[in-house]
Amino acid sequence: MRPTRTLMASLFASGLLAAPFLATGTASAAPPETDLVLAVHQEETGVQSTRLTCDPAAGEHRAAQAACGEIAAAGGDFTRLPGTDPQLCTFDYQPVTAIAFGSWRGEPVRYVHEFPNRCVMEQETGTVFSF
Repeated sequence: MRPTRTLMASLFASGLLAAPFLATGTASAAPPETDLVLAVHQEETGVQSTRLTCDPAAGEHRAAQAACGEIAAAGGDFTRLPGTDPQLCTFDYQPVTAIAFGSWRGEPVRYVHEFPNRCVMEQETGTVFSF
């Protein structure tokens, strides 16, 4: 089994990735259109995760409004996130895996991408995985 699948399985088993599928409130309450679990895995620090909802921006993400705006600018396509202005990143290889799981405006999201280090991840994904 690839490490990414093992990571996804452990996140789902721990309940982190199950959160968008859990019913909340009364039976008549509709779930939010956008409900994402964002996670970052790095060997040295383990898994960090947060929940993000948009329209309106909320959840535990410290920059929820900016993250929702960046995802909207990419049309919900995490491979097209606008990122940040170019910055100087080192060539240190300390792989970090970014994961997004849930729904964006009613459409399912499953994004997993490995970056060579945290600096490159933040440069390419902006504030979305900076929590």
